[in-house]
Amino acid sequence: MANRLVKDILLEALKINSDEAYKQDIYYLAQKAFSLSLEELILKENEIVDDAIFIQYLKRYLDKEPLYYILGKAPFYKREFTVNNNVLIPRNETEELVYLTLNKIKEKKIINPRIIDVGSGSGCISITLDKEIKDSFVTGVDISLEALKVAKTNNEELKANVNFYQSDCLKNVVKNKEKYDVLVSNPPYIDKEQFVEESVLKYEPHLALFAENKGLAIYEKIFLDLDLVLNENGFAFFEISPDLKDGLIKLINKILPTYKYDFIFDINNFLRFLYLEK
Repeated sequence: MANRLVKDILLEALKINSDEAYKQDIYYLAQKAFSLSLEELILKENEIVDDAIFIQYLKRYLDKEPLYYILGKAPFYKREFTVNNNVLIPRNETEELVYLTLNKIKEKKIINPRIIDVGSGSGCISITLDKEIKDSFVTGVDISLEALKVAKTNNEELKANVNFYQSDCLKNVVKNKEKYDVLVSNPPYIDKEQFVEESVLKYEPHLALFAENKGLAIYEKIFLDLDLVLNENGFAFFEISPDLKDGLIKLINKILPTYKYDFIFDINNFLRFLYLEK
């Protein structure tokens, strides 16, 4: 660790791998480590900087730690959220989930919507909905107290007004006799036998990733209490895995036979979302 030219630090790091994605990540880590924009990083390549923070970042990155855990922040729907390994890193698909929810609220002309986010994690869904919808009442629940700490930090940092509390799916929501117009959830849905990338398996919280019954267990728990929580004409959006469609249809027909449902494809043409309407 020493004071070196920016270009020398980058050159050394880029020798490790020629992959384009790696190169982009290295430049992003350098921007954060040196507090420079990409343009400044290029223009100031002959300036001398302390490489200590960048070297720490690089070591963690080479150990396959996800980029946003290293930086402690992840972008989501025009904002930056604090993240650590107690919560999932927000994905692009989940931004689409928020987009779909916002559009449906507008389409149904729900005034002052009451919204609940089940398995809130970092709070990225619930906080975004709170910030995007004026005069909404938003609740986020999660079984993990560690995840709730992160969500509450984001709630404060982003000046949101989400009510976060602990609940195993909708258990405490039902106990509190709360009712909502909208339920949204990105629950754990990966079968424990399914292949998962090494960096995800090593660093992201298994509680938020894996579910019993071939990935269907958490959906079933939510479905069992959904009718007690949703107001009349209320709706729910879920993020799903494409291979769960048949299993989800069986659960809906068994538990929520009067509900309308639809499956929606994401921007990459993968079946990614389930819509339920009371």
